[in-house]
Amino acid sequence: MALKIYYLASEISPFSDTYGLARFSREICSIFQEIDDFDIRLIQPKYGYISERKFILREVIRLRNMPIEFAGEGRRGSVKSAFIPNSKVQVYFMEDDEFFKPVTNLLYKARNGRMLKDNPQRYAYFARVALENLKHLFWKPDIIIANDWQMSFVPALYQLQYAGDEFYKDIKTVFLVHSSNGSAMFSKESYDAVNLLDVKDKRLPKIAAEMNNMELAVKFADKVISIEHPDGRLKAALAEDKSTAKLLKSKRGSRRLVIKEDTPAQWAEVAGTLEGILRNL
Repeated sequence: MALKIYYLASEISPFSDTYGLARFSREICSIFQEIDDFDIRLIQPKYGYISERKFILREVIRLRNMPIEFAGEGRRGSVKSAFIPNSKVQVYFMEDDEFFKPVTNLLYKARNGRMLKDNPQRYAYFARVALENLKHLFWKPDIIIANDWQMSFVPALYQLQYAGDEFYKDIKTVFLVHSSNGSAMFSKESYDAVNLLDVKDKRLPKIAAEMNNMELAVKFADKVISIEHPDGRLKAALAEDKSTAKLLKSKRGSRRLVIKEDTPAQWAEVAGTLEGILRNL
């Protein structure tokens, strides 16, 4: 039976690309797609600048106008489908006119270089739609891979709100850390939007105006893996950010994968190591 993997990322090359996550997503998932007993599907936001014509995005009827509860409101989420060019890697694109259509290719920043204030709300909503999408897709993964601070709500949302559902039960969550730059500080409003403020669980952080969502993801994920890219930025950042470095080390069974260079042989080696970790969850 195939190992089914749902891969959640804020960016995947060539559709969007601001740092190592995008390249990693393309290379590793392309290798996984070639493994006979792997069934991997990816999802990222449909940012406004992504050309539907260039990348041949197609409507998926059952993924149109899905009812989504978010921030106390009933919304409608829609998802389209495409493939990474010159591959069989399927990518779903979540559409939203308010949160993602206005976004430029800077993704997380305004043109003046400042981080967008609604990033926590934006990616909290993406996490919600990505999880709800599975039921409408009629496809249940064995493993959900959530990438970096943007997807840091996913392990907690799964454990606290979905794992008890018959359809969702027994899915493993893996959290991949690609960066450490302060972006993981999520607002109280974003926690409220996904109904986590009133949940009683000792793993949840103490409620404050802002909370470190990296802590949330590390505590709730079944496996945490740090990905060091060739640029060395994560290693340098963790040397400065002692609290996050300590947090990652505190997770039992956490792993560290190092990409020394951007070569096919290196990607194959990293993919092989990650494959072994996933098969042993």
